[in-house]
Amino acid sequence: MNTKENQILESARHLGHLRRTGWRRAVVVGVAAWVAMAASPAAATAQADYTDQAVVPSPQVYVGSPDGGPEPTLPLWRTTTDERRTLWVYFLEPPPERPHFWDQTLRAMETWNEVGGVPLRFQRTRSAQSPDVEFRWIRQFEAHQAGTTDWETGGEGWLSSAVVTLATQHEGGTSMSDEFVLLVALHELGHVIGLPHSDDPSDVMHPGNRNMALSDRDVRSARQLYERLESEKVTGP
Repeated sequence: MNTKENQILESARHLGHLRRTGWRRAVVVGVAAWVAMAASPAAATAQADYTDQAVVPSPQVYVGSPDGGPEPTLPLWRTTTDERRTLWVYFLEPPPERPHFWDQTLRAMETWNEVGGVPLRFQRTRSAQSPDVEFRWIRQFEAHQAGTTDWETGGEGWLSSAVVTLATQHEGGTSMSDEFVLLVALHELGHVIGLPHSDDPSDVMHPGNRNMALSDRDVRSARQLYERLESEKVTGP
């Protein structure tokens, strides 16, 4: 992480926001791009066992209605069996000067895949034909941001696809470090799952994320999003 990324982080804490534009399509402004990845391994928070499930008091999550139930307006992926649904992820060709640009995103996918109690898993596909999630890159955004997630929903309100775009450079043209890309990818994949922003800097879903590992609240919030589906799962095709 470079000096600029560290300086930017302090300002970015106050810039992130979640913006929705209608029911069928939502746009998430991810880690405010200059959202700085100033994370050093020491800055990452200690994590619990992701595979261990437990009943979670609402103060320990950042999603849900006042009565502790899941927030009804967050679009979710429909799960149809008792097994985890695979979300097929397609990557456009990386920037010519950074052939390994997507490596950090693959790491972020594996981090989310380790979370138990969430009926989704990310899997890379080499086919561009109708992936669930597509990753694209851009040199720089016009606005101060490092990544965006666009959601598409179907007629019944379920998520049908998502497009994540990551910047390769900061405003001034400085390349984003691998650590920065990892933090942005972790954050944007949380939006792909359906998570909103958190107001706690120790969470990956905070707009000014500096954590290279999911917090307990990130894990619990992701689980709570899908808890209500347990009694609504469809067994048909």
